[in-house]
Amino acid sequence: MSVSDNFFLCYFETTRRCNLHCSYCMTRREVSADTVEMSTEEAKTRVLDEVAAISSNAAIAFSGGEHLLRPDAYELLGYAGKLGIWSFINTNGRLLVETDAIRQAARATGGKVVFALSLNSLDAGTNCSGRDDAPETVWRAAERCEKEHAPFFFIVTVSKGNLATLPETVKFLRKRNVPMLRSPFVPRGAGGAFRHLMADRADMEGTIHPALTGNPLSSISFTPFFGSPDLIQAGASQFGIRIAGVGCQAARSFAAVSAEGQVAPCVHLLDSSCVCGNVRSERLSEIIRDAPLFAALRGRAGLKGKCGRCRYRQTCGGCRAQAFYHSGDVEGEDPTCFFEPSDSRTRSCLETTQTAQLGRFLFYVKTTTPWSSFL
Repeated sequence: MSVSDNFFLCYFETTRRCNLHCSYCMTRREVSADTVEMSTEEAKTRVLDEVAAISSNAAIAFSGGEHLLRPDAYELLGYAGKLGIWSFINTNGRLLVETDAIRQAARATGGKVVFALSLNSLDAGTNCSGRDDAPETVWRAAERCEKEHAPFFFIVTVSKGNLATLPETVKFLRKRNVPMLRSPFVPRGAGGAFRHLMADRADMEGTIHPALTGNPLSSISFTPFFGSPDLIQAGASQFGIRIAGVGCQAARSFAAVSAEGQVAPCVHLLDSSCVCGNVRSERLSEIIRDAPLFAALRGRAGLKGKCGRCRYRQTCGGCRAQAFYHSGDVEGEDPTCFFEPSDSRTRSCLETTQTAQLGRFLFYVKTTTPWSSFL
């Protein structure tokens, strides 16, 4: 893949080990005895070097499991820093509270690190029903980040299990001007036993979409997204933002690599039939460039149903993971979307609102560190 100035993020699940035992963890699954996670050298040469070659404006989301449990966790962070790559550390926050992990990560990366803290709900009972910890842990981790002047944001996994408290959680984060990433629950890994928690169209229309639309800092990769295709492009150009687009980023700005080297267009599609290769036998850059599924999801010409005829096909594209886990067809229509376009000329009544929302998000990115450094 040729070098690009557009932002590119590789989710790298470096380990399946964790210090929590969350009930529906999508990473936890049985693996064969002869399947081992990548070594330090493999992680450096087969993932980090490749990401640096793919884009001059790249970042790695070190995830797991809990990445910080790897003995070489800080060595890999340091290597990414030397390559000029920003690191996100997706973490449950416990080690940030119990150790000096924040300082170690900052030293290793030369300050090029952002912490992504997992939170499902402000309500302790609701949070613990899906995550094996109380919300106080991530709040303490956030306080430690603030004390160390380390940037952070929150990842909220949205399912039927936390719908009732989602508006309050999103509103709370908005008041504090903290960015958040909505992650849809999918039945990957241990989540396979919890398919009943998958959100549906009514959930999206009645609760999820109104809650997230109320927080401009939840805009990135949020679907369905009805921003004006023309104005979105103009806004990104005006602010000099280097994101390839909004909506579903599978195969576009995002790719994912598992602990054992599997590659998929989205982290939610690892351990599934959507895996496109393995970095132990192929170059990551070549998989992303040449794999038919990556090419199809980048272009979106093959999207089906209402996603295929939608005005927002290129700026939203529907959630490919939701399509896959509901129907088995990764190019099928997003079953959680409540918009019913007749053809590509049909406009959503929410277009003006969401276009304005994105404008506020782009302004925040342009004027706020560290986001202005790489987006």
